Amino acid sequence: MARPRTVDREYILDVAEGVAAATGAAGLSFGAVAAAAGMSKASVQSAFGTRESLIEAMLDRWLAQETARFTAKAGESPSLKVRVLAHIANTSEESEVSMQRAATLLACLAGSDSQVGAVARWYTTRVGDLSVRNDEERRLRLAFLAAEGAFFMRYVVGYSMCTERWSDIFEDLTRMAGEPERKQDRQGRRKQL
Repeated sequence: MARPRTVDREYILDVAEGVAAATGAAGLSFGAVAAAAGMSKASVQSAFGTRESLIEAMLDRWLAQETARFTAKAGESPSLKVRVLAHIANTSEESEVSMQRAATLLACLAGSDSQVGAVARWYTTRVGDLSVRNDEERRLRLAFLAAEGAFFMRYVVGYSMCTERWSDIFEDLTRMAGEPERKQDRQGRRKQL
């Protein structure tokens, strides 16, 4: 009796990412992935069960890869400032393909509660609950939110932005997040510490 053929989930995830990048969220189906992978639709479906499970696996893999890059920049127990600066750097340096993949996965999640919690937890580990105690934390919160806004404008909404403009924005955000805290001197002028 022949052994059942095993399905390589990582290979299917690679193919699914390619399908999603080429066709967008609407084109991501078991049939499309199976055709691109050169296997039966049943084989793809047996590996993931549902389209939502496939999307969850794709998102989990992207989050793990992004988190590994982030940790390499920020270290194991970074301060808020280091976390925000590492996040800005990660977002700025991420490849177009990876950013489009992330945007497609987020679009696939729209209207689905299945992985929204994972994304919310990812944000929480990155910046906490967005509460602030001082001006520096307020500036860091704004820089983080601006980086996310730039990502959404360019990759989710499709706002046209050249590479030079993208780099310029992230240089500004890096400066904004990296500014040292300032205090006022006795005459009410702000001075750098």
